[in-house]
Amino acid sequence: MTDFYPGLAVVTGAGSGIGRGTAKALAERGAEVIVADLNYATAKDTVALIRSAGGLAFPYALDVADTAALETFGAYVKDNHGVPDVVVNNAGILVGGPFLDVPLDDLRRIIDINMMAMIHGCRIFGAQMVARGTGGHLVNISSMAAFAPARLVTPYSISKAGVKHFSETLRAELAAHKIGVTVVCPGLIATNLAATAAVSSVTADQVAIGKQGITKGMSILGMHPDKAGHKIVDAIAKNEAVKTLRPEAWVGYRIARALPRTTRTALRIVTGPELELLARLVIDHPTAIDFAKRAVERMPRRRGLQTYWAPPESVEN
Repeated sequence: MTDFYPGLAVVTGAGSGIGRGTAKALAERGAEVIVADLNYATAKDTVALIRSAGGLAFPYALDVADTAALETFGAYVKDNHGVPDVVVNNAGILVGGPFLDVPLDDLRRIIDINMMAMIHGCRIFGAQMVARGTGGHLVNISSMAAFAPARLVTPYSISKAGVKHFSETLRAELAAHKIGVTVVCPGLIATNLAATAAVSSVTADQVAIGKQGITKGMSILGMHPDKAGHKIVDAIAKNEAVKTLRPEAWVGYRIARALPRTTRTALRIVTGPELELLARLVIDHPTAIDFAKRAVERMPRRRGLQTYWAPPESVEN
């Protein structure tokens, strides 16, 4: 892997989290990195971090849900930087709550961002790689949710399952062109995904407390995005088909393949309506809300990860 050189790399959703960690790791390997994000300010922050370490990077404001904007972005990269050697389709959002209560706009947007944007990213840049004729590598960020059918995250799960299956299928199709395709199912990473989630059938106070609590918990227990980025770059260098980044993802993936019925039953029990009812009995009580607010405020932040947490109302992507 010491001779792996990623050349020109494109990373979407690179303003924070896994995208930022991967962009930085690619730059450390000598790549010129195009840092794309809906939030241009955070894209510029990532670029500043890369440049301060001696790397080469350029920011780009991009809403991946806008297919026309993706087409324009693809043409811009080719005309101004060349055909990418590595493309990481990382941008994603989380939508949760009872499926029948999820607003149509939220359902449409998560499919547009998590799945269709990934498909179009592979289509646009894959075509460029094929035309160039010297190969390349596409990376699509999925999730444990792709093989863990849990309640209350159905929109997220179906989008990430689509990412995983599409990636494995595309890998077979593009192998003849020497284009590798890797799908990443990370596990618990310290990102701001929970802080940007849309959740149905809960109050504003409950949403705020849940987002802040989960995000802080992830910052304490989750893998640092920089470490995740290095693991992803190693997977590119090895041309791995499916990459799990943490033990729970590795174990979950193998159990789901070997014992699918057991997996479904276990997740039905763990995330069943009985647990939801108990949680609602607690969080709907005013005293519990006040206690939860104080508990969240007292939770420590893991050193070095402050960048990845912000109050929900201040995060765009």
